[in-house]
Amino acid sequence: MTTPTRVTPTGAGADAPRRVRNARATRASLLVAAQDLFGRKGYERTTTREIGETAGVDPALIARYFGSKADLYLAAVSAERMGDGRGDGTDVDAPLADLAQVVDMVLRRTATRGPGPILQALVRDDASPEIHDAARARIVRRMVEPVAAGLEAAGVDQAGLRAQVTVAAVIGVGLGRSLGWFDQLGAADPGHLTELVLDAIGHPGGTGSPGLTSSE
Repeated sequence: MTTPTRVTPTGAGADAPRRVRNARATRASLLVAAQDLFGRKGYERTTTREIGETAGVDPALIARYFGSKADLYLAAVSAERMGDGRGDGTDVDAPLADLAQVVDMVLRRTATRGPGPILQALVRDDASPEIHDAARARIVRRMVEPVAAGLEAAGVDQAGLRAQVTVAAVIGVGLGRSLGWFDQLGAADPGHLTELVLDAIGHPGGTGSPGLTSSE
C-alpha cells in the first residue's frame, strides 16, 4: 500500500504567520531601541539610523511600522508609560471604537496617570514642531476620525466639525481634572464623570440624554 505523500504548504500563504511574527518582533525591537536611545540622548540627538542599528533591522522599517521618527518617539514614550516597554504598541496606536471609549479612555488615563505624552506634546510650547504634528495626527486618527464616523453613520450634520469640538472638550475636561482646575471635577469618580460628559455633549450613552441632533 502506498503511503500518501504529505504536502507541505508553500508560497505566500505558508509564509503569512511567519511574516506576522517577524513584523511584531521587528516593531517591538524598534520600540525598545527607541526607548533606550531617546532616553539617553534625547529626541534631537537620536537618529533613525542609530535606532535601526540598535534594533538590528533596516532603519527604513521605521517608516513602515510607525510613519516617522516623531511617530516612533510618541509610540515609544506611550508604550513605556503604559508599562509595556517590550510590546508591539498596538494598544497605544489603534483607533478607538467610538465616542464612549474616547471619553472613558481620556478621563481614566488622566485620572490615574495625568496627561500622557501625546496630550503633553499638544499643549507644551517646547515640543518640537515635528512631535507636535505627529501628536495632533495621532489624536485625529485615534479619536476624531472614529467619532466623526459614528456621527456620520447616525446622520448627524457637520460630523467632522462636531467630532473635533467634542474631542477638544473631552481633552479639556481630562486636563482640567488632572491639573486640579476645579475641586469637584478632580474628586469625581471617572466612571460617573464619563456619564456626565457624555450627557453634556448629547451622546446617547449619557444619563437621560436625547442624543445629538441629526440633519433630518
